[in-house]
Amino acid sequence: MGIHKFKGFAARSGAVALLSIGMIAGFAGAPAMAQTHTASTTTSYTVLGDSYSAGSGGGEEFGGCGQSPHGYGTWVAAQIGAPVSNLACAGFTTEQVRTLEVPLLAPNTTLITLTAGGNDIGWTAAITACLAPTSTEAICKSAVANSIYLMRSLPKSVASMLKAIKAKAPGARVLYLGYPRLFEPQNMAALGYTPTQISGTRTLNAAADLLNGVLAVSALSNRTAFVPVAYLFRGHGVPSASPWLTYPGGPNPFAFHPNADGYRYGYAAALRPFL
Repeated sequence: MGIHKFKGFAARSGAVALLSIGMIAGFAGAPAMAQTHTASTTTSYTVLGDSYSAGSGGGEEFGGCGQSPHGYGTWVAAQIGAPVSNLACAGFTTEQVRTLEVPLLAPNTTLITLTAGGNDIGWTAAITACLAPTSTEAICKSAVANSIYLMRSLPKSVASMLKAIKAKAPGARVLYLGYPRLFEPQNMAALGYTPTQISGTRTLNAAADLLNGVLAVSALSNRTAFVPVAYLFRGHGVPSASPWLTYPGGPNPFAFHPNADGYRYGYAAALRPFL
């Protein structure tokens, strides 16, 4: 993808992302007002999606999907007083959620939360390219440009996934969660990161904003609530004094995923007004 086309798409999508912020703000109030639980309400709660919904990074992961009992689903289940069925799996794309998770979804499910889209765009490869000690500005920008190019396919794949979810569980409220910014560039020089790596993390943060904008518009276009989380993670990225994300090279293998605090105070807290 040429750099000129990359800039043009980023600019157009950035405008869409900014527009989506207003849409999200308007949409966010409705579920909080309309979804009042009563004693007679029976909630059946299911988590779908990728590693961020599986709880990967939260600790004590088990099974091939990297699920953790410290993921946000555990805290949401406690808030609403209902058990949780977690079908999310690390590494899954929107297509895999549609074809491998949705068939397992109980038709009487009344609440569904999910994250999906990051694996569709080669996000891990972009992070690796930008943070490698031998990375150059050109290598990083090329990797991020590829991720942005792949975002073009997200609206269609998200629509297909949401259509399948609603067909399988027509009575469910679906809450589509976004992703956090991963980095605190202003803190990185003190830890020995190179100027190229620090510049790369700023590019990655901007691309994360773009991804959230695309996902927000895609969700809202399909009459699904989008729940932003990035604002709660501000100041808790890598590196920070109070990190809500797992560090690369640390004891947890799921680098750049929320830790237990990130799932509880970031994701679960973002969902609270919608429950």
